[in-house]
Amino acid sequence: MNIRRVYKYPLYVGDWISVQMPMGAEPMCVQMQNGEPQLWALVDVGNPPTTHHFRIAGTGDDLGSNVGKHIGSFQMEGGALVFHVFAEAGQ
Repeated sequence: MNIRRVYKYPLYVGDWISVQMPMGAEPMCVQMQNGEPQLWALVDVGNPPTTHHFRIAGTGDDLGSNVGKHIGSFQMEGGALVFHVFAEAGQ
């Protein structure tokens, strides 16, 4: 029996970041919580962990050619910095 839950994963600001989540995890959204960016994903807790890659880009940054679905955006420094989170293409 599959057990599906929503889990939260902390993010850091970097061009490309890696997050360990169960295989098949479905990123849902990104928001700030307690001053830190977080990603929420729907996961099957019985699946083995795997590395998921995300592109974090500021407004106006070159995204490159390997970006996939937009997961969400978040603001820092009172809105002075705005970042956009994309799953790696093919994920």
